[in-house]
Amino acid sequence: MPDASYPFEINPRYNTSSFIDLFRSAYQSNDISDFLQDGCKLSRLPFSCAAFENFLQPNSSVSNDSRFDSEHELINKAESEARRLPFERKCNDMFTFSQSVDVANLSCSKSTGTESQSLFLVQLRSFLLSNVIPWLEQLTGAPLEKGVVDFTSSIYSTNDVLLCHDDRLENRRIAFVWYLVPDDWDEKIEGGCLDLFSCQPDQQLHVPVVTEKPTVPINPWKITASLPPRRNMLVFFEPSAYSFHQVAENLGVRDRLSLHGWFHGPPHPRPSDRNHPTPIPLVSPVHVEEELVYRWISPIYLDMKQQSKIRRRFIKSSEIQLMNFLRADEWSRLCHALVLIKPSAWVRCGPFNRKNYDVLRGVGTFESSEDAAPDVVRELYRLFRSEAMLVVLSDLTGIRLHPDSLLPQSQKEFNEPSAKRPHLENGGSCSSSTPESELARPSDPQFRRWTIGSYTLLADSDVLDTSWRLESTLHLGGYGPVENGDDTDGKGDLRKRWPTSWGGHTVYIADGEKEELLSVSPINNALTLVYASPGTASFVKYINHSARPSPLFPQSSDNKQLTDDSPPSCYDLSVIYHEPVSTSESGSVDESSSEDAEDDDGDEEESEEEEGREEGPDEQTSPDKHASEIGCDQQVEDPS
Repeated sequence: MPDASYPFEINPRYNTSSFIDLFRSAYQSNDISDFLQDGCKLSRLPFSCAAFENFLQPNSSVSNDSRFDSEHELINKAESEARRLPFERKCNDMFTFSQSVDVANLSCSKSTGTESQSLFLVQLRSFLLSNVIPWLEQLTGAPLEKGVVDFTSSIYSTNDVLLCHDDRLENRRIAFVWYLVPDDWDEKIEGGCLDLFSCQPDQQLHVPVVTEKPTVPINPWKITASLPPRRNMLVFFEPSAYSFHQVAENLGVRDRLSLHGWFHGPPHPRPSDRNHPTPIPLVSPVHVEEELVYRWISPIYLDMKQQSKIRRRFIKSSEIQLMNFLRADEWSRLCHALVLIKPSAWVRCGPFNRKNYDVLRGVGTFESSEDAAPDVVRELYRLFRSEAMLVVLSDLTGIRLHPDSLLPQSQKEFNEPSAKRPHLENGGSCSSSTPESELARPSDPQFRRWTIGSYTLLADSDVLDTSWRLESTLHLGGYGPVENGDDTDGKGDLRKRWPTSWGGHTVYIADGEKEELLSVSPINNALTLVYASPGTASFVKYINHSARPSPLFPQSSDNKQLTDDSPPSCYDLSVIYHEPVSTSESGSVDESSSEDAEDDDGDEEESEEEEGREEGPDEQTSPDKHASEIGCDQQVEDPS
């Protein structure tokens, strides 16, 4: 029997037998129409989710000593106690917010004073167990465990967010949230909605059958419902294979405060495993003209002595950021082409529980449509997919991606004035006749467009990658101001141009580790190279509404940069180079040709170089956890 001794109660209009019967009938039907009754809304699509306005009311039957005179007083008491809870800042690939301890862990000892500080919340937790569990069982028919509830508080401050997920944990049967936002919360200005994702095609809408194990892949592709938070509103739904949702970013300056948790019971069936629905395929390297390499890549990165010094630094830290990697004229030509690409050529890449950004379609194919990628974009695509690029990257990193790189017999040629260029086509060394088993396999190069709200998330499969790989990201533009060409000299503190607080940086983590291994801040025309080992994965942090992507080039009166439906954007080119079969098991780095340059390195530097061998970013990183920067206007310093 429900306990009537609490100073609060479920709103009586939701606790009558007639309301409960009507709600349960709607909840268990296949009707996709919303159920609306006395301040309650039950949405059936994209999955069943119920909201109850003015949920908690003062209990007038209790004594005057503990009675609340009004709903306003009651909710204010809940808010004041919730704000006094000890909160911990939470931040990872999926979320950024502050969360309290579970109310069950609060000590009610009079000696500590917490009894008076949290008495209301302790009572509320007891009320959930004694009164709300039976009520929910009547409404839904779901069997719930008696005496068990997870109950915490969360505060979403400015730019905080919880991205797309499905609450998939064992024994979670009903998820609930009770909002304590201000009375005048305006979701159009302040955000913070509970967004619900659909996993169904628009033309095949039906109420998901959560009691049956899905036989087809279930992935979220579209937000089809948004519930704005309201003070004293309770929302609940049953976690299932279909219950993908998110807390939209808090856009305002006021906190989004709530109390929330889960009731436990037998979970609904789920798919056995979720393979990535949109994997990026591996492709075979292609042959390109040697002229293309020298036309695109800055000369310093093709100079053998500088390559050796860069290689030493990379071997020591397993990562590096090469400033102004593309020649200024080609980079400028590329930026002009990117911003003039029609919006229809960019397609959204998902699903949203994995990633959310745009990718340029048809770059590797020969399309004749208006949406076809410009020639300058195709050139860079071919370059990063080429055998020649494998040679250059091998010489920069010491990773043997191509058999014709770092060969001892070539060292004499490197010292000749006429051979300042790497051996790209020496005797057909970069021709398609090279056995594929001796070549690295690149992923299909992706031109990605990032806007506010873009991100990538980690999945279990991401950290179970069994191969060593070189992850290459060329940040093309949008990450810093372009005024009078000030981004072409490689000078100044470029990192300040894109604050980490905006998101958009790439974070590397290792399986089972809490601390990040490496954080890479995006910089215009900078190539980031990271040697990643099995068990290491990366994600791009959510780009929040504080971000201000910069124009790729100054606008002129006769050249409009953005179309009306194109948002301010950032662009990069992403390629992952998987080691050849012959070397992928060891994760080896070839350091032999680090000695070919005539520099002043001594035995001490060589000893330091030895320490960095065969280590991925999960084992050794730069001391400040930021990618080491090298500018093309300076001589590369030897590692200290």
